[in-house]
This record gives sequence, C-alpha cells and structure tokens, in this order.
Amino acid sequence: MNDCRAQIVTTYAGWTVLSALHSSAPVKSRERVYPLLRSIDFARLLRSSRAPITPPEFAQWHRAATLGLCAKEARLSVGWASKMVNVYLKTAGYVGGLGRPGLTPLLHPPLDAGLWTGLRRRFSDCPDLLAKTHAVRQIKAIRDYATYETIIAGCREAATKLGGLLIEVEQLWEGADFDSQPNFSLQWPAPRVARRRR
Repeated sequence: MNDCRAQIVTTYAGWTVLSALHSSAPVKSRERVYPLLRSIDFARLLRSSRAPITPPEFAQWHRAATLGLCAKEARLSVGWASKMVNVYLKTAGYVGGLGRPGLTPLLHPPLDAGLWTGLRRRFSDCPDLLAKTHAVRQIKAIRDYATYETIIAGCREAATKLGGLLIEVEQLWEGADFDSQPNFSLQWPAPRVARRRR
C-alpha cells in the first residue's frame, strides 16, 4: 500500500473519530481531539509489516492506548477513550485495509447506544451474554478497563454466535437504520428558485 493511500486513510480515520464524538462527548473540538489522537502510537499496528500482531500484543496495546488517553485528558472515561481508539481503528484497519497481519480479527467495535440497542434486540434470548454487553448502558459509565473488558467479552460471544469477527458485531448497530426514513439518494433535488435581480 503506497504512502499516499495510507495518509489519506489515516487522515480520514481521524476525521471519523471527530465526527463520532457527539454533543454529549466530554471532548469534541478538533483542537483537542486531533492532538489526543496523535499521542497514540497507531503506527505500531497500522504500518506495513510482515510480523503478525498477536492477541496479547494487541490487548496490551489497546489497554495502554485507552488509559493513556484518559491520563492525557481527565474528562475522558475509559468508555469515551476506547470509542476514540476503536473508531480510528475501525476506519483505518477494517474499512481502510491498513495494518499488520492478524489485526482485523482483533479489532473492537466502538461502543455506543446504537450498538447496545442492536445487541439487546438480537440477543434478547441470551441473558448471560447481555449481562456482559450491558454491564453498563452508557459510554460515560465505563469508568475502568475491567468493565470495558467485560463488555468486549460479551461482544466476542455475540460475534461467535453471528459467525463473524469481533468488529462485525457492528452490523447490529442501529444508528444507521433508515427503513423508517425516506431514501434521500432516490429523491430528486429541490427545484431552484430563481432570484430576481434588482
């Protein structure tokens, strides 16, 4: 993969993190988000390499990256910090195809209300799984990494039941469900109204 493409993908990954931080996020300005992202050693995972990443190496890296963000920005809970890390990696690794061999199966889904709703709806008959995925129900309530690991363990069980990768539990995310809304791509643009010159 050439350097230009990698730069485009990682720039876009940063923007997706900024876009994913909605009004209730404790940090949402580009002046704060981009420096925080630059403080993370994403290159360790994303640079082209023949050396595969192992599950223990990824787990150690993810924990350090998440807790490192919390240390740099006191307003971030583990939930918000992990969302920033996970959105970046989802975009750069899963969607953008960057990363060392073995990275994609290790990626975590970004946690939010849309995913929790989808998990609850799909696995309503699996109370043990939901006890893990719904250990808390708000991203700001994920205050320690142990709680985060419990939720991810539940997501891993869900992925196994779905027959996909851990990151692919994202297919249950309900934030992009447009069934009840108009399909804007099929509507004609609104007619332009000519302005009168005076």
